[in-house]
Amino acid sequence: MPVSQVVNLDNGARVGRSESIVPALVGSTSVDVRTPAATLRYDPRANTWSLGAFGLRYGVRLTVTPQKPYALHGGGTGIVGVGNIESGYYSATRTRVEGTFSSGAGSISFRGTAWFDHQWVERAAVLSLPKWDWFACQFDDGTELMAYKILAGSSTAAEKGGTFVRRDGSTAVVADPRMVAGNRALSAARRRWPLDWTIQVPSQGLAVKVRAIVPDQLVQGFLHPTFWEGVATATGTKKGVCFVEETG
Repeated sequence: MPVSQVVNLDNGARVGRSESIVPALVGSTSVDVRTPAATLRYDPRANTWSLGAFGLRYGVRLTVTPQKPYALHGGGTGIVGVGNIESGYYSATRTRVEGTFSSGAGSISFRGTAWFDHQWVERAAVLSLPKWDWFACQFDDGTELMAYKILAGSSTAAEKGGTFVRRDGSTAVVADPRMVAGNRALSAARRRWPLDWTIQVPSQGLAVKVRAIVPDQLVQGFLHPTFWEGVATATGTKKGVCFVEETG
């Protein structure tokens, strides 16, 4: 079930979104997934991921090349707990990205920096997943932070954790992240979605304020749950850009 969304961060306009259940061709000896709505391939020789996402009004094709070693979360094991479920999880926290974006207005090429995340659970466990808040921050000094808070219904965090990635790619377990939502919020889809957060990691001397660049980055779901997922700025002891996910 591929899902994609493109938002114009200059004016907050949603350029387009796609969500569908489609048949897929999956490679038997390599990562090579092909559907009418999305593609995903991995070249182990070049350590490069190739992705595509296609909607009614747009198409995106890009290549993602990690610039650091993959960060294995869960203290280097690659396994983290999501509620009572074990999840495989690793990230390429800083990657080089090149690609093209096409729409009715034409086609443009782009390049930049991205975060590549891969997390998975057994299919039978999907319906039992709890809710969470998740933050992936790239700081201007070349370090990165992944931090999450598992939510039990409407209560505060039942679990929290994360990984701090140093400039050389080495990692440190983050066992003490403090993530507090601010007052600014988007009211949509029958709930309130925070748009500002304060993140503190005392073990790293880190304290940043995270602010969504545009309010409405909600990914409305018909076949999948609705969630807020978008880009935010980070200021404080470090400056940078964060990607935030709040499940509904």
